[in-house]
Amino acid sequence: MRIFILFIGLLLTTGATMAQEQVRMVFYNVENLFDPADDPEKNDEEFTPGGRLHWTRTRYTDKLLKIAEVVEVVGAGEWPAGIGLCEVENRKVLEELTEKTAMVSGGYRIVHVESPDHRGIDVAFLYRAAFFEPLRVQSLSVSEDTLLYTRDILYVSAILKGKDTLHLFVCHFPSMTGGELQSEWKRKEAARVVRKQVDSIQQVNPSAAVLIMGDLNGKADRPAQKEVLKTHAPKRRIRDNHLYNTGYYLLHRATAGSYRYQGNWQTIDHLIVSGAMLNGKSPLQAGRRLTVFAPSFLLEEDKNHFGFKPFRTYLGFRYHGGYSDHLPVYTDLFL
Repeated sequence: MRIFILFIGLLLTTGATMAQEQVRMVFYNVENLFDPADDPEKNDEEFTPGGRLHWTRTRYTDKLLKIAEVVEVVGAGEWPAGIGLCEVENRKVLEELTEKTAMVSGGYRIVHVESPDHRGIDVAFLYRAAFFEPLRVQSLSVSEDTLLYTRDILYVSAILKGKDTLHLFVCHFPSMTGGELQSEWKRKEAARVVRKQVDSIQQVNPSAAVLIMGDLNGKADRPAQKEVLKTHAPKRRIRDNHLYNTGYYLLHRATAGSYRYQGNWQTIDHLIVSGAMLNGKSPLQAGRRLTVFAPSFLLEEDKNHFGFKPFRTYLGFRYHGGYSDHLPVYTDLFL
């Protein structure tokens, strides 16, 4: 009997040791989170009370509260461990988001670096100190060419829950302005910057945990991703140092996506992981499929086409009072 009890105790202890903790990683393009003050060094005049968008403190506060609402609900009862954001103007809006809304209870800290985008919009990463211990923060410039002044890429390496180092990239690739084919070279340039940094990381550790999140302004099969980032669809054979797009399964789905253009859903917001995070070679493992977070309150009827579309803040220059023109995407990490 004593041996049996010891055996059961050993099983319980082993099971507790093997139990995995689940943490949520979110990316969200928040559609022009500007404060209403005019910054003379930025092209932000339209996002002021006197500008053509009539961006007031009341509207700005409402948007902060709406973003906080999304973050709280997407966490499903637990504040997400990390949140990548794009289309944020400055550190001030991030401070007010994390300190003056419900997000204050998440204990978020901010990683943000000003970048040379002519509109003054940046990317940022919010993290809970209970989960992340940042080791390095770097702002990666895409180009010195004045034709390609765009958002810097934010690179953060951090230890996640003391288990392993996560190499995180938060991206907002150049838009399709001027036409998708004509502007693809700009997204390729941004992808080369990320690929170069990933290569450096994997030369040191081929099984490194790498997570690339962002609005890449293109679907999973576009040249910037397939040819430059060299991403793949997650399949049976997963190689440690390959990159896998967890949203690849949405590529040909006409009724789902993170963004809707002229009645067509597409996923241009991505979560890309290294193979080591899918095949068990890293202590940090990720789900093979990202989730597009699409509750009813983030959607509205598309009156020009069938179905629904994201409930956005502005329709052209008319204030619409919604959340964003993009839907958030997320994946869970297991450690």
